[in-house]
Amino acid sequence: MTGLPPVAAITRFLDDPTSGDFDELALVAFEFQYRRIDAYRRLCDARGATPATVRRWQDVPAVPASAFKTLPLAAAPSRRAFRSSGTTAGPRRRSVHYQPFPQLYESAVDASFPVFCLPATLTAGGTPPMLSLIPTSRQVPDSSLSFMIDRVLARWGGADSATAFGLSGVDTAAATAWAKERAAGERPVLVLATALALLQWLERLRADRLHLALPAGSVVFETGGFKGREREVTRAELLALLEEGLAVPPERVVREYGMTELSSQFYTRSLTGGDPDLFFGPPWTRVRLLEPRSLEPCAPGEPGLVAVFDLANLGSAVHVLTEDLGVAEPVPSTPTASSAGFRLLGRAAGAELRGCSLTAEELARS
Repeated sequence: MTGLPPVAAITRFLDDPTSGDFDELALVAFEFQYRRIDAYRRLCDARGATPATVRRWQDVPAVPASAFKTLPLAAAPSRRAFRSSGTTAGPRRRSVHYQPFPQLYESAVDASFPVFCLPATLTAGGTPPMLSLIPTSRQVPDSSLSFMIDRVLARWGGADSATAFGLSGVDTAAATAWAKERAAGERPVLVLATALALLQWLERLRADRLHLALPAGSVVFETGGFKGREREVTRAELLALLEEGLAVPPERVVREYGMTELSSQFYTRSLTGGDPDLFFGPPWTRVRLLEPRSLEPCAPGEPGLVAVFDLANLGSAVHVLTEDLGVAEPVPSTPTASSAGFRLLGRAAGAELRGCSLTAEELARS
């Protein structure tokens, strides 16, 4: 170890993955949270998992994402609080992620977003123009996605970047006016949007019989699904609308997977010819697939619950068990991603979350 305090050591590792060892930092992070979060410590003690007995990051007890709905998981006084949308279980059951170290969230964005979303063709002329269809932190102060996009716009957005999101949702008229102006030039742009916001804009373009052509090399960052919409649109339909309305081909669309309960994000490698449905994380994360009922590791190629070990989550829970089903596909390790990609298969059904529920109950009782 470097002898640095955990926050400093992990910040340094996010900036430079050669500055430390993931496995060693994982144990440091576990001990930090074990000492500082009472409910988590009692859960670990009940399982015989203590800093004296745990030797691998895989053996660090995972915290179900549902626990963020009922427990204040914070290893130090919180400086930010992010809340989930509440669309799945209602506003009274929103997850709350207390962030004692929001600088780790910022470092995670700084070190991963440009790797996956800002190819040289987009940055050759300097910071690219960006259009965001995502509300700002001023509009939604407790949104982790808004916090992330604010950071992206501040760090890498060109002077003529804009946000087209108003009191009534996506401002399609403003987005269209911005795109028309950019389509007249040659400078590639980056559009940042949730899948639902992007769909709303593209359907408006189709209704108005508008076919814009963003400059060649433009990129679309797309996250989230279609919660709250009566009819879900297939991915193929969304990509077809995107190519029709803005002339952006499927290979220029980067998908992002993130959660309120995590501080790091996962991306597809679409811009380098990778599988458009395979997600990869940065080097300070690890992903495993666990059998939903037993929470034992799945056999290779078998679907299971996505469990994420995220060093940037030092302030809350570095090991998080999500409610998403996925399947892992091992790939050679690279300097910019953890060693395995995974595909998302959708949300787990209630019956499939038995292992998660039991662990959440243990935490609540502890």
